[in-house]
Parts: sequence; structure tokens; C-alpha cells
Amino acid sequence: MQERKCILNYQHFSQQTERLTLAGFHNGQTQGRPVIMLHGWLDNAATFEPMLERLQLEGRPVYALELPGHGKSQHRDKSAQYHLVDNTIDVLAFVDSISEGSDFDIVGHSMGGIIATLVAASVPERVKHLVLLDSLGPLTDEIENVLPQLKRAVKRASSLRNSKLNVYPTKEVAARARTAGVGKISMPASRLLVERGTIEVEGGWTWSSDPRLLEPSLLRFSEAQVEAIMGGIECPVLLLVGTDGYFKQYEAIKKRLAYIKTLTQHQVDGGHHFHMEGDVALTAQLVGDFVTEQLHRTKGV
Repeated sequence: MQERKCILNYQHFSQQTERLTLAGFHNGQTQGRPVIMLHGWLDNAATFEPMLERLQLEGRPVYALELPGHGKSQHRDKSAQYHLVDNTIDVLAFVDSISEGSDFDIVGHSMGGIIATLVAASVPERVKHLVLLDSLGPLTDEIENVLPQLKRAVKRASSLRNSKLNVYPTKEVAARARTAGVGKISMPASRLLVERGTIEVEGGWTWSSDPRLLEPSLLRFSEAQVEAIMGGIECPVLLLVGTDGYFKQYEAIKKRLAYIKTLTQHQVDGGHHFHMEGDVALTAQLVGDFVTEQLHRTKGV
């Protein structure tokens, strides 16, 4: 598989924050309110390449940021865990490293959308627009499931630490494996993620992401906690869902639409990764119009 250059007008970056060194793509702009984009679980900044090629945000700094342990960003120390809440501090540390104390807009796909939700609720005075791509809050547990989840997670984490990394003879083979991964995707989309998200090792190629990301959560939020968090979001929110995405499979979380004060919702053709291989043009238009305040906001659709 041939090495692919960074998309037009975007460049790779590696930024030291007060916590970790984080990487991704940046459009080179330094003036104006930043737009921070967060990818999904086990993905990387390349998930936004198709959308960034169509996104009209001239004069605004845009960062497709790779979360700790993903893509080319630094892994956490062995003594640390990968919990959603920790990423909230990492995102804010990154924003402050490029523009201390500034307001910003935030876009998140899947897990990135969950983290973006936590960020928007944590610093409502700083986040001016929140865009969620096939994402509407974290998994939850009822009180009676807390201890069983903890036991399963501890047991699973111990077994994963002793497992060996998958090594693929070529990037093309790795791309074929990724098509059946989280949020099944096509080969063209998979090649983008694999190009950014693999490293060469003895015998071939393996994922650059931290294997500990596969460890399950030790503790989940309750639904009451999710309601309190989402109710604390003060900025306008745009929710885009794929016609064949994850959102339609989870009828129970649709009640969360009522948790958000100011919500605009649209459906876009495509699956869970519709921003990569669905109606990418419409997705880019809706995101661009929303963060530049050109999209009329209503409570749902």
C-alpha cells in the first residue's frame, strides 16, 4: 500500500501539552476561534480527511486531534488508565497549549463525541458550538451492574495484558482486517485509517494505538449522571446521525435528546462513519454552517 501524503492545505502536527504530546492534522491557521475535532475509539485523525477536504472554514484554525494512545499521539504511562473523563483534561490541555484560555468549537465522532460532550459540559463558558457525529453520550450501568462490570473489566484487563499484538504482513492485509472492526467500513476508508494508524515491526505492521485501549471500562456513568452532564451544556448542539448508523439501534438513548437545551438534528445518508463514506459533502456543509452560525437552529427536527 503506497504511502499517502497529508490532505491538501493540512499538515501533520505534534504538540507538547502539560500532560502528553498529542498529534493530528492542522490547517495552518492561527487566528480565530479554533475548531477541535475528536475521532472515535481506535480510529485516528485520518477519519476526518474526507470531510476536511470539503469543509469550508477559511480563516479558522482546525485541528483533527488524536486522543492519547491513538494514531501518533503519546500513550499513557503504564500506571494510568484510559477513561473518558481523563480525555476531558487532555483536550483542554491541548487547547490551552495552542491558545491559552480561548473559546473553541468542538466536533466529535462516536467516542470523540462522548468526550466532546464532557468537555462542553465541563467548561460551558468556553465551548461555543458542539457537533456530535453519530454520538449521544456514554454507555451507562444500573446500580446492580456496577460490581459485575468491575469484575469483568478487571479479569479482561489482566488477560489482555498477556496477549500478543496482531502483526499483519502488509498494510493492505491490516486494512482488510479493519473493515470488520468497530463501525464496519469500506476498504478505501480503512486504508486511510491504517495508513495513519500502523507502525512497522518485525514481521510486518501492527496498530500504533495502545493495546490497553481494548481494556473495558472499570466503571460507567449512571443515566442520571449523563442527564446531569448533558443538561450542563450551554452552547448550541448539532447532532448528525447516519441512516444506517449506531443511533437507530439504541432506542433507549433517544430520551437524551431532551437533556440538551439547544439542539439541531439532521440525518445523513451512510453508516456509523458517514463523515468518511456516506454523504460527506452534506456532512461538511452542515458542520461548517453550524460552527459559523449560518445554520438555523431548532429544537429537534
